[in-house]
Amino acid sequence: MTQDNKAPVLYKATRLDGKDFRTGTVDYAAALASGELLSHPTSKKIIPNRPSTYLSVSVEPAETLIGGSWPARLFRVEAVGDVVDDLEASEHKRAVLALRVVEELPGWMVLGPNGADVAAVIERTRTLTYGEAQQMGAAWSAAWDAAWGAVRGAVRGAVRGAVRGAAWGAAWDAAWGAVRGAALSTLARDLITPEQYELLMAPWRAGVGEWK
Repeated sequence: MTQDNKAPVLYKATRLDGKDFRTGTVDYAAALASGELLSHPTSKKIIPNRPSTYLSVSVEPAETLIGGSWPARLFRVEAVGDVVDDLEASEHKRAVLALRVVEELPGWMVLGPNGADVAAVIERTRTLTYGEAQQMGAAWSAAWDAAWGAVRGAVRGAVRGAVRGAAWGAAWDAAWGAVRGAALSTLARDLITPEQYELLMAPWRAGVGEWK
């Protein structure tokens, strides 16, 4: 077991009610409001890779949704006591028994450096019409097969919640590539060329136009 004795900047993503994703019982929002120390409710010893024995936090905002989902809230926290790393879940994960919730940060940070724009794409998908979905499906001619984790799940979840019958479902299936391209190109905009970005955004624009 490796212990990180420095004082890293740590982050925690939660459900919209401010409670942890895994159990729904650890209230980070309430801890921020009260200023009180937040301790693990039962455990007195961290057993690495057994999440029930510790509070799980991350050193990167964009790595906080492992085990969670969008939409989410994000808090900056400070560990009190030992910080244990070398966890199987992620190299960015840390385990603590107690912490203080210092501040709430913009939730979009969990989606990466371009998270605000990615969140805007996700929110726009919630209001896609049948016609827009059809247009995007028709315009989509390229596929990106790489898995892209939390963003993919967030977009799918946002739109699946608005499914309206078999016809809408079929239109959504056709449009999924366009939505995927828009979200992924926005997420990775700093890592691709302007030409690649425009190519991936074109089907989205064919359906709904500019989303900003």
